[in-house]
Amino acid sequence: MSSAALTPMSSNWNAPWMRSNAPRVVFGDQPRTSPIAFFLFQLVNATVFLRPAEIVPELLGLPIYEGLIGACLLLSVNVVRNEVTPRQLYHNPITICVLGVLVGCTMSHVTHGYLGGVLASTELFFKTALYFLLLISCVDTPGRFRWFLFGTVFCSVVMISCCVVDYLEWVDFVFVTHVVDRDGEDLTGATELVLRMRGTGIFADPNDISLLIVASTILCCYFLTDQSFGFLRWLWFIPIGIVITALICTRSRGGILAGGAAFLTYILLRFGRGWSVLAGALALLALPVLAGRQGEIDLEGGTGQERIQMWAEGFDAIKSPDILFGIGQNTYQDLAGLVAHNSYVHSYVELGFFGGTFFFGCFFFAALALFRVTDPKLEIRHPELRRFAPYQAALLAGWGVGLFSLSRCYIVPTYMIIGMAASFIALAGPQLTTACWLVAWNRQHVYKLLMSSAGLLAFLYVFVKVFARFG
Repeated sequence: MSSAALTPMSSNWNAPWMRSNAPRVVFGDQPRTSPIAFFLFQLVNATVFLRPAEIVPELLGLPIYEGLIGACLLLSVNVVRNEVTPRQLYHNPITICVLGVLVGCTMSHVTHGYLGGVLASTELFFKTALYFLLLISCVDTPGRFRWFLFGTVFCSVVMISCCVVDYLEWVDFVFVTHVVDRDGEDLTGATELVLRMRGTGIFADPNDISLLIVASTILCCYFLTDQSFGFLRWLWFIPIGIVITALICTRSRGGILAGGAAFLTYILLRFGRGWSVLAGALALLALPVLAGRQGEIDLEGGTGQERIQMWAEGFDAIKSPDILFGIGQNTYQDLAGLVAHNSYVHSYVELGFFGGTFFFGCFFFAALALFRVTDPKLEIRHPELRRFAPYQAALLAGWGVGLFSLSRCYIVPTYMIIGMAASFIALAGPQLTTACWLVAWNRQHVYKLLMSSAGLLAFLYVFVKVFARFG
C-alpha cells in the first residue's frame, strides 16, 4: 500500500447504503484488487459458514473452498505478494505474527525430526494464512469493508437460524445435529444432562458457535444503529432475537464470558469508564438470574476444573527444551487425551514460546492499534470508520476472551476476526487527524510483545498451579 495523500469523506461510507459512487478513502485512490477477486473472496468467506456439501450431499468431495480460494489468489497474487514485502510487513506487524504462527507450526515438528508433521502442519495452517492474506488484500476500501461485514453477518445468521429452528424441533435439517452434555448434579447427586445446540462444519461445538453468535450480535447491532438504512434498520431486531436465542440454546459459559467482554469493551469505548463500571456491576448482578447455570463459573469442580487439569498437563510437557518450539502442532490431544480448551495455553504448549508469542501477538498488535484509535488527539475523520471503531474493539475482545475456553489457534474464523481488525486498522490509520501508522514492527513494539507474552505465560502457569486439583 502506498501512503498517498488522502481525501476525507463526509458521506456515510458509500451512502446511500453500499453504493460505490462516493470517493474511496484508503491508502491509494482505488481498490488494489479487481471486483471479481473481491466477489470470489466473499464466496470463500461464505463457505466458512455455509458449506455447500453439507446442504447438497452430491457436492461432497468436491474441493469447492480450495477452488474458490485458488481462483481468488490467482486474481490477487500481485497484491498478496505486496503484503509480504519487508516495507509492508514493518507497518503491519499483525501479518508478521500470522506468518510467525506458520513458521512456528513448522518448527514445532522440525525440532523433533518429524517430517510428516512438518508437511501436514505447514499445509494445514498455510490455507488459514492464505485466507488472512486474501482478506487484507481484497477488503481494502471502506465500501468493501462494509460489504464484507454484511456478507459475514448474513451468512452466519442464516447458519445460526438453521441451527436454532432445528434445536427447537421446528424443522429437521439433516446437516445439523446437537449434543447432550453434562450440566452438573441435582440435589440427589445424580448427573443432570442438557441438550446443547451445535453449529455446522467447524462450528460443530456449542462453544465454537457461541463465539460466532457473539460476533454476529455485535455486527447486527452495528447495522441496527446505521442511519443509512432508514426505517428498515429496525428489521435487524429479528436476527438479534435469533442470535440471542441461539446463545441461550448453546448453554455455553464461554459464550457468556465472551459476550460480557464484548459488551463492556463497547460501553467503555463508546460511553466511557464510568458507564462501563456501572454496566459491569449490573451485568454481574443480573447474570445468575438471566443466564441461570450458564452464568455459573466453577473452577473447583466440573468442566472448569477438568480444563485446568488439562492445562497443567500441557505445562508439565514444556518444562524442557520444548519450551522454545513446543511439543508439535496437533499433538496436545496425544499428551492429555483432549485439546487444552484454551487457545493461548494450547499455542504455547504445541508451538512453544516462539509460536505462542506470535499467536498472542495477533491480538496484542490489534488491541494496541485499536486502543490508539480511541485517543482523542487521533480522531478518525471518516465518520463511518469512526462509528465502527468500538464495534471492532468489541469483536476482538469477545473473540479473544472466548479463546480462553477453546483451542482454536489455527482455524479460519479466528483469523477472520484478526484479519477484520487488520483491515480496519489499515483503513483507519490514514483517516486519523494526523495520518500515521498505528503500530509497527520496531524494537519498542517487539519488546512490549515479548514482555506481554512472557507475562501471559507466567500468569497462566501460576493460575494453573493455584487452581489445579489433582487427586
